[in-house]
Amino acid sequence: MEFTGDYHMHSKYSDGRATVSEMVNSARLKGLRSVAITDHGPHNVGTGVEKASTFLDIKKELRELSDEYSDINIFCGCEADITGLNGEIDVPQEISKHLDVFIVGLHPFARPNHLADLWALNGRNQAARISQGARRKVTNSNTKTLVLAMENNSINIISHPGLGMPIDVAEVASACVRNNVYYEINCGHSFPPLEDVLEAKRQGVEFIVDSDAHFVESVGRLDYGSRILEQAQIAPEQVINTALGGKALPWEK
Repeated sequence: MEFTGDYHMHSKYSDGRATVSEMVNSARLKGLRSVAITDHGPHNVGTGVEKASTFLDIKKELRELSDEYSDINIFCGCEADITGLNGEIDVPQEISKHLDVFIVGLHPFARPNHLADLWALNGRNQAARISQGARRKVTNSNTKTLVLAMENNSINIISHPGLGMPIDVAEVASACVRNNVYYEINCGHSFPPLEDVLEAKRQGVEFIVDSDAHFVESVGRLDYGSRILEQAQIAPEQVINTALGGKALPWEK
């Protein structure tokens, strides 16, 4: 399957291992038409940007690269963290409104806004690894929180839904459809598995395949997406960053 862009990758501004220039140049050399730098939000413990306003610095740097590279579309985004049970996130609207690509995801070590949410967002997900009862409770909580994040924020993509933090795939996928949010197939983590992709397909989502690259070598490495889409018999037209996706992406208009 031919992909036209890679819209989830990290630079040295968060936990990536290369500069934004090096990541963009790697995408050019691999023949991608479009690329987005989407570093982690500031509440991602030990791996996020220094502060939310850092994204404006990244956007300025990427704008300068766009003047230098005329053969690739360069976009600035973020991968925000969910920091509260009502879907609160760590990138405020006054910053996100200036970004092109807005990704939001549940992360097991994101710093919550309130101490009261620490157990629900972090501790309970760790307990779910060893207790089926805890897993059922946290699945309900994670699902509700992720759905609220989509309903309360203008999001483009949900990153690696269910990775390390279990969700009700059908409910999350249905919310993606209602809120015009793309359901990510994350090649860096080889996630989600086939059964999740099939369930999301049944709900009618539009998929996006991303590398979640942290190294120049990983940029545009989308083989897992090709394999899982073929196994799930998903048409290229249902994947928005394929040559046959057939739609102009919101950040490309």
